[in-house]
Amino acid sequence: MSEENTADMSNQAPAPVPRLGFVDNVKEAFRHISRSVKAQRGRIRSADYLSIFLVPVTCIALMAASFCASWSRLIVSLIALCSVLFYVLARIGIMRTLNERQAALIWHILMATFLMGITFAFVFLEILNSL
Repeated sequence: MSEENTADMSNQAPAPVPRLGFVDNVKEAFRHISRSVKAQRGRIRSADYLSIFLVPVTCIALMAASFCASWSRLIVSLIALCSVLFYVLARIGIMRTLNERQAALIWHILMATFLMGITFAFVFLEILNSL
């Protein structure tokens, strides 16, 4: 195939994706994400390994902090917040490679995830306070 034909094919819009019901749409989205992650697994920058390692460590630290005294809980929570912020900021450059529609969609998903995290934290703290 010539370079001109290859360039033409890369500029074409992807095939339209049929609309599905809610449950089928969620299932297919997770399948697509799973295939994409598996395909890209070997393409992780060496600088990303630190942030990938921080995610489970942060989760374990937050679970342990929920059983600690107030000052240690606050310190661990602040460290966890910095770890998550580092994780997001280490990957925010990806947004530059997306078109405007993709970037806007990813931004909305990021904001929804942030709001879900805040809501989860309040629910979790309310459960802990009621015990």
